[in-house]
Amino acid sequence: MLKKRIKTLVVSCVLVCILPITSIAMDKDEFLKFLVNSSYPESKEENQVKENKENTNTQKNEKDYMKFHVGEENIPTINNEKSKEESTDNKNNENSSVVANSSKYINDVRVSKDQPRILLYHTHTGETYSNSPGGNYHSQDKPNSVLEIGTMLTDELTKRGWGVVHSSKYHDYPSFNGAYMSSRQTLDALMPKYPSVDIAIDLHRDGRTLTGDEAQKMGLTLDQLKNKEHSRATTTYKGESVAKFLFVVGMRNENVSHVQELANDITSYAMKKYPELVLPVVKKPYGKFNQSVAPNHLLIEVGSNGTTIQEAQASVKYIADVLDGYFKTK
Repeated sequence: MLKKRIKTLVVSCVLVCILPITSIAMDKDEFLKFLVNSSYPESKEENQVKENKENTNTQKNEKDYMKFHVGEENIPTINNEKSKEESTDNKNNENSSVVANSSKYINDVRVSKDQPRILLYHTHTGETYSNSPGGNYHSQDKPNSVLEIGTMLTDELTKRGWGVVHSSKYHDYPSFNGAYMSSRQTLDALMPKYPSVDIAIDLHRDGRTLTGDEAQKMGLTLDQLKNKEHSRATTTYKGESVAKFLFVVGMRNENVSHVQELANDITSYAMKKYPELVLPVVKKPYGKFNQSVAPNHLLIEVGSNGTTIQEAQASVKYIADVLDGYFKTK
């Protein structure tokens, strides 16, 4: 009994001396947490375990942010009824290999060759073309999206001897506003794993406001506005309708001089080869677009929301030819 009283007296003295000092240094939430942990040591252990578990999960998510599929000959297939039906339906479609490829990626990544030099990704993966059934030009409609253009460009560059890392991860879904932050995570996850990469391509399609209200402001019908945008973003080349392409520079980059020089230089090269297909460089005064992350970064827009997926696909072989010729020359 005497021992208990002495222990109680000692604890009281300690609390009287320490708590005022502790309470000054802590805010309200920290002070309450201190009281709980002091009274219930097991609570502190549970919290520590929980925090450690959360940290472990975070580290695991960061570590395993991307898993990789390597090897052109090992592109995975999906063994389900839907894929069998798609395979049958696509036998009569000359673009079937393009439409099917990205749906067969595993864990969002394909690496076409060892020691790849090009990283291809899409900040706005959900950008779709005019024939997308959704009609809002931003969806997970893969067959009518820039993702399929990236898949086709990966194929074309690989045929020309390039190793390409293609990410099919959605960065603009579910949050469109966080797209560039999300794509930065992809860059930070992939580039250290592939130190041979020195060219990064963020592939988009251009977009204009194609609504009845916008048409009315311009004194046009909606169909007239859509036709006007289609004419701006496409041309007839070698007998087929082909989407035009262009390069974008974010003027807020710390290495803006290099980014701008690269875009201007490759546009000049493209103008000499395919003057009908390339549009002037677009400069965005307040943009960064993660273009300082890679040694050579290109933001390419293929067609617009006024062009069809077929017109964008028709442009890919020319874009691949420009990229291949330019970087092999330079």
